[in-house]
Amino acid sequence: MAKKPTSAKTVRWGQFVLTEAEIARQITEATRRGAEELLTEPLATSARFDRRSRCVVIELNKGSTLCVPVDLLQGLTGASLKDLSRIEIPNPGCEIEWPALDQQFTIQGLLAGRFGTRRWMDDLGRNGQLTKPKSVPKFRPNQSTEKKIRRIRKTTAAANA
Repeated sequence: MAKKPTSAKTVRWGQFVLTEAEIARQITEATRRGAEELLTEPLATSARFDRRSRCVVIELNKGSTLCVPVDLLQGLTGASLKDLSRIEIPNPGCEIEWPALDQQFTIQGLLAGRFGTRRWMDDLGRNGQLTKPKSVPKFRPNQSTEKKIRRIRKTTAAANA
């Protein structure tokens, strides 16, 4: 099978041959989708380490604040207070990072409760640091309500007989 000749106006990428116009169109579309996503997704506007609570406090552009205990974040548990205080927010605010510790966390991941790798999260669960939400108890009527229910059942049963 003969290869298609590529000219200066086409680019071969694996099995695909793209024209410069198609590449420009895809770049424009990706840029538009990225800008649209930045308008809707929560972004960090500031971040700091609170020594007293040992939490990372992240202010978000939507007006809310996210507070995450630093001991839950993979790679930060044994870090010094000085290193923990050196938090940076790369543009456009989709993540926070500690360059000295070589650790990064996405805002979406933190909001979803992802504090590290799957293995890290499993270990947190086994150690009891992460707890599953308690189930909502089923409705349990008090004694006076139970008496009313029994009385209604008796009168309904007598009426149906």
